[in-house]
Amino acid sequence: MRPIIGITSRYLNDKKHYNLPDAYTKAVQRNGGTPIILPPLYDIDQDQLLDLVDGIIFTGGPDVDPMLYGEEPIPKQGYIDILRDTFEFSLAKKVLAGRKPVFGICRGLQVLNAAAGGTLIQDIGSQIDKPLKHRQETEAWYGTHHVDLDPGSLVHEIFGKDRVKVNTFHHQACKDPAPGFKVTGRAPDGVNEVLEVDSPYYRLCVQWHPEHMHKGEMNKLFSALVEASK
Repeated sequence: MRPIIGITSRYLNDKKHYNLPDAYTKAVQRNGGTPIILPPLYDIDQDQLLDLVDGIIFTGGPDVDPMLYGEEPIPKQGYIDILRDTFEFSLAKKVLAGRKPVFGICRGLQVLNAAAGGTLIQDIGSQIDKPLKHRQETEAWYGTHHVDLDPGSLVHEIFGKDRVKVNTFHHQACKDPAPGFKVTGRAPDGVNEVLEVDSPYYRLCVQWHPEHMHKGEMNKLFSALVEASK
């Protein structure tokens, strides 16, 4: 039986619509899982939600409220979604305390790190010396910078090499890893691009968007999650 992978969803507050690029669900299905979408809601029974799935993906989206990791917002801090932050921080804490595999993508990395006690760079362009361009202006399937992977890490094992080429659509990133989290991949400018958790259970986060790089090796990230969810 194919593992069921829960995928967190965006919420468009102005339109009162849920919203999720289909690249996420297609990536899960393409790599052997059955996707279901988890809508952000206040006061929902998250334990019941987690009982429905074998693994979970925290997806991309707007900025995380810096007040949630103990900082005041700087001028280039972007739009925040209070509903989604509330829902996902609570869900992240439950998932990290349990045994089910979890995969964080872009904002998902940031949510998991911040929910566990880490901090974020609010704006790479103004807070990093000599940054690369981390918000590309070309097709999402195309990689525009490299990430160097630590030998012996889970992500290195998945790809089987020291460096991968990734796409990039973010202006925030992990600053201080949460307790138990470790950085295992970095961009050439030093921006943290991969986080793993010191745990017997599958916990992996990447800062890029592998769901859009659907024809190449980025499928390995989804197949690894599905395999861990069996």
